[in-house]
Amino acid sequence: MTSSNKLRVTISNRDGCGGPHDHHQMEHVCGRPLGSCFDETHGDLYIADAYMGLLRVGPEGGLATKIATHAQGIPFRFTNSLDIDQSSGAIYFTDSSTQYQRRYVNDSILLSFLIN
Repeated sequence: MTSSNKLRVTISNRDGCGGPHDHHQMEHVCGRPLGSCFDETHGDLYIADAYMGLLRVGPEGGLATKIATHAQGIPFRFTNSLDIDQSSGAIYFTDSSTQYQRRYVNDSILLSFLIN
């Protein structure tokens, strides 16, 4: 990607997302990409965003486009990782919760899941 084709994942005209801001306080509005993978066949970058679901940026760059925010009627709450099978084009991803967004999960909750 050249310097003239800059990748912009979040939408810069969202209130509070442009310029310096408290990322922790605004991530549910601005987005929090946690995983990404290139589709080598088409040059697309796929992104797992904790709040916005699955996104795609074409090889020309620009804003990310939402491609999925729910499955079988259940909204994604904590999308965090993805991979692409380069031979079939299948996208595999994880969504860690059907109830809680990333901003509500702190280290003590995560630790209790790991211990139990």
